[in-house]
Amino acid sequence: MRKYKSAISRLMIMFFMMSSIILPVTSVHAFSVSDLLGQPFGSTESGLTKGMSTSNGLLNSLLGLLLGKFLGNGLDTQTPDADAGGPSRAAKEFVGFYAEWWGEDTSSYNSMIKNAKMIKTIAPFWATLQADGTVLDRGGNDHEAVVKAAQQKNMSVLLLVNNAKQDNAAPPIHTVLTNPALRTKAIDNFEAYIKKYGLDGINVDFEMVPAEDRDNLTAFMRELYARLKPQGYIVSIDVFPKQNENNDVAAAYDYAELVNYADKIMIMTYDNHGTWSGPGPIADISWVENNLKYALKFIPKNKLYLGIAAYGYDWGGQSTESLEYNTIMTLAQRYGQAVQWDDTAKAPYFSYAAPDGVQHTVWFENSNSLKYKLALITKYDIAGAAMWKLGEEDPAIWPVVSEMFQK
Repeated sequence: MRKYKSAISRLMIMFFMMSSIILPVTSVHAFSVSDLLGQPFGSTESGLTKGMSTSNGLLNSLLGLLLGKFLGNGLDTQTPDADAGGPSRAAKEFVGFYAEWWGEDTSSYNSMIKNAKMIKTIAPFWATLQADGTVLDRGGNDHEAVVKAAQQKNMSVLLLVNNAKQDNAAPPIHTVLTNPALRTKAIDNFEAYIKKYGLDGINVDFEMVPAEDRDNLTAFMRELYARLKPQGYIVSIDVFPKQNENNDVAAAYDYAELVNYADKIMIMTYDNHGTWSGPGPIADISWVENNLKYALKFIPKNKLYLGIAAYGYDWGGQSTESLEYNTIMTLAQRYGQAVQWDDTAKAPYFSYAAPDGVQHTVWFENSNSLKYKLALITKYDIAGAAMWKLGEEDPAIWPVVSEMFQK
């Protein structure tokens, strides 16, 4: 055993002697054993590691091989195959979308604070892009206080900005995207908003973008990225799910091009059924997985985040209402309905008759359904999850989330 340790010591001394001769002078950087063995130490590279020389990488590789000979399987430098069911070593990130529906709505804030150990990023829904390139502040609670609380909990804060809804004329988002001057004006306003509140970046949530604006949306993201990224800001975008390029509502999202202009891409794998359809699962597990597999043809797994829902829909008569988990449970209790389970979709549901005689069907997400979605993150080794929205969820999801997401 003494001879074994001596050999290791000589090897380490030889490595550092070689590194002092071969490596160029760089800023001081503390290497860990995992660094030397080529283990991943996060989902993103630091500026220092990104700038390391080729010779440094070669020495690290040689050291890993040599130590492997001495230590055998105890220091395995191979990354397990995610599809084979092995655990991924890449850190996973939980993103919480954050919204305040009225002035005193603190549900997102309360969830953020309570579950801060697992949430790495929040994206507050505070702004809407108008047809003239201006940004409407949606109001809500004290933005500065929310940002301060989140950043004190070691969370990044990304401004979630959506697009104004279509009026009788051309869609407002079409007006902006097709006009280079308006695109620049919008980016100016985004930058000013981010700096005003000391945010860490932006989350672009442009929805129902006309298919004809596919190249214009890409151009906008290219210009936004060129403006914000050199300043150190995070640039992210939410995209509609799809399984081919014939899906009109998702055609504007050019996955293959957008990856060049976004650090994070959140695929909104929810609303499989909604206000535009009859009752059904919010996110049928097969539908979710098929959309994820298609996205992975174009989007690197270290940039891809799986969108998960925290809510449900109540279909009754000619109306459909979005409800948070606690309200749904109160509804089931009020009408004495046990929650059913669709094992094919991996989703809960129940039905009831309202006092007016109208039959209702409720589909939603809970901790049991979400664990199947979260399992896909491990299976495909993608970057993480993005949940809409904090404060609407089944509280029982957090023990499930904690098994995968810890900062």
